[in-house]
Amino acid sequence: MARIGILTCWNATQELDCASASCLRDLRKRLGEFNRYPKDEKLELIGIISCAGCPTIAAPEKILRKVRALAEIGLDSIHLTFCMMTLCPFKKKYVEIIQEAYPNVNVVYGTHQAYVSTETYQQEVKELLCAPHKAMTDVILERPRPKRS
Repeated sequence: MARIGILTCWNATQELDCASASCLRDLRKRLGEFNRYPKDEKLELIGIISCAGCPTIAAPEKILRKVRALAEIGLDSIHLTFCMMTLCPFKKKYVEIIQEAYPNVNVVYGTHQAYVSTETYQQEVKELLCAPHKAMTDVILERPRPKRS
C-alpha cells in the first residue's frame, strides 16, 4: 500500500478556493502523476497540506513542520500539486529541504493531468489573484464622513 500526501499551493487553496478536486479525482482514477502506482496497489491518502504562502522567510521551516505531520504517520510519497509545479518559484527549495529532512519520502512532481498549457494556466491564475475586489478600506471610504467641528 502506498501512503500518499499532497502538498498544495497556499494561494490556490486559500486565495482562490481550490478544493484540490482535480488532484483527488486523478488520485482515485490513477491519472496524471498517480499512474506511476501499480493498479493492484492500494493507495491511501493520508493528508493534504499547503505551503506557507509566498513570500515568507520561514516557509522552509513551515513546510517541514507540515511534512513531519505526515511523515510521522508513515508517508511514502508526497505529491506537489499541479499548481505548485506551474506557479511556485520556491518549489526547488521546498523539494531540497523535504528530501534532506525525510530521505525515505519520495517527492513526486505533480498530481493531476495538465488540461491547459503552463503559460495559459499561469496567466489565468495571475488574473484571478490580481482581479479587483472590494476590501474593508472601500467600505469605510464609501461611508459619509462626519463633519469635523
